[in-house]
Amino acid sequence: MMEGEPSNKTEIYATLAGRVDDAMVQRLFNQIAGAVSNGVQTLHLMIQSTGGIIGDGIALHNYLKNLPIDIIAYNTGMVQSIAVVMFLAARKRKASRTATFMIHKATFYGGSAATSAQLSAVTQSLVVDDARIESILKEHIRMPEEKWSVHRFADLFITAHEALEFGLVNEIADFAPPPGATLINI
Repeated sequence: MMEGEPSNKTEIYATLAGRVDDAMVQRLFNQIAGAVSNGVQTLHLMIQSTGGIIGDGIALHNYLKNLPIDIIAYNTGMVQSIAVVMFLAARKRKASRTATFMIHKATFYGGSAATSAQLSAVTQSLVVDDARIESILKEHIRMPEEKWSVHRFADLFITAHEALEFGLVNEIADFAPPPGATLINI
């Protein structure tokens, strides 16, 4: 169960929305640790996010995929950028028929003057991040080369039906907690 929940349920439903950042990491770590400690065996996790910090998304991916519980991830609207990597940690993944995904290359928003050495370091960091992200994406997603070509140069939007075809999701289905289910917002 999540923090403060009675320990008589082995299946819970949770919503997670917002930016992937250190605050989201802390919330998930705290809530899921409580759930595992209280005997939860299945977590239905609805994710709604436009993305965020690459390192935080990869940390959540690695954490979620190695937990000793079943995680079923749901996209009910949009899962974008590094949130897609986090979503892929679930063994079972579902999307509402009108949901979309978006993947793109790592980006940097500078906003201030930089030296050539600083820009070189940023470039190297982006190359490393692209390799990490692409490795995880290609473990799960089997897209035609034409789609990977779009991904190399632009934001790639993927419909729910394409996500099913490419292996990003296992099923087209809505997040629909049954009556009496434990439902929390992380």
